[in-house]
Amino acid sequence: MPPISELNVILEQYYALIAQRMQDMGFELDSAAPQSALAEFWANTDSYMPPNGCLIVARQRDGEMVGCGMMKRFDQQTGELKRVFVTEKARGTGTGRALIQAREQAARDMGLKRLIADTLTPNVEMRSLYPKLGFVELDTPIKTTTYLEQPMLRPYLHYFQKDL
Repeated sequence: MPPISELNVILEQYYALIAQRMQDMGFELDSAAPQSALAEFWANTDSYMPPNGCLIVARQRDGEMVGCGMMKRFDQQTGELKRVFVTEKARGTGTGRALIQAREQAARDMGLKRLIADTLTPNVEMRSLYPKLGFVELDTPIKTTTYLEQPMLRPYLHYFQKDL
């Protein structure tokens, strides 16, 4: 696990982007929402650590962290991809692709047979990348973590699946 302070910098950027996209969709959010989401993540980190998951970070050659991605066991056969994020300066460099591929390998190493993910309508980056990496967009919802914990987002969620 990377130093908490360093990972917090990335996660704060991730949550700020998600909050901005939700506000752009018309949701009214408390200004503390990104910090609340960060606190919730740290309260549940065990879900994203071996043996039940993984946390992958991406770094530039100089060591600067420029991305992260997590996966947790969804059921005995399935892993759920969460919180893939690449900083603006690293976008378009293949970092997002590498984060997904690293989590795919971790899922295989865990003996999982399938990966699922969800993303919001305005996340055009992930909605474009997942199909390029062999994920299929599903017509019916999956009861992902976001589906269950954020029911107001259900009309804006896109669901993806990939057999490993």
